[in-house]
Amino acid sequence: MSINAYGVQALKDLGIDPGKLGCVMLDVTTPDLAGVIPDEWCYTSPRPERFWVSGRQSEGHVTLLYGLLSPATDIRPAIDEVLDGWEPGPVQGDEITVFPSPWDDEPYSCIVSELALTPQLRDAHARLSLLPHIDTHPVYRPHVTLAYVHEDREQDAVAAIRRHFKARDLFCPINFEPLGLNYGSKR
Repeated sequence: MSINAYGVQALKDLGIDPGKLGCVMLDVTTPDLAGVIPDEWCYTSPRPERFWVSGRQSEGHVTLLYGLLSPATDIRPAIDEVLDGWEPGPVQGDEITVFPSPWDDEPYSCIVSELALTPQLRDAHARLSLLPHIDTHPVYRPHVTLAYVHEDREQDAVAAIRRHFKARDLFCPINFEPLGLNYGSKR
């Protein structure tokens, strides 16, 4: 469960813009889905401030913690200190799932590979949680976004990705190679 509209308004009343909270991500490789999800299924936001809502994803990341009270680039020494010695370990998809659009004016579905919650991912999230932040997502669900599709193509896209990886039921063994930390320069 994520922060609801009442929580967003409460934060805004306190002078906090949830869209400007800092985050730390682990960049990972993503599979090329150009031959799997046709262009006409893809959704791209017409709103420039939602630049990340853009069709098939060619660059992936795992959010380690969202909600930092400062931009991660501004507190990089503190982030590096709490993550000192941390290694990402293997990053593997567990299942293909869908997050609906949080905006009424954006009729898309976000297709993601939910990840196995490894001790390494759990450790990074816990370490980063020591820094000043707002817990906008009380349950940590690591995932990699694969594509944004028109909401009426959601089931087609999920089925196509599962077939592509020869997945059974909800399990989809996609291995993502860790590339390095991202201090919020991309979303």
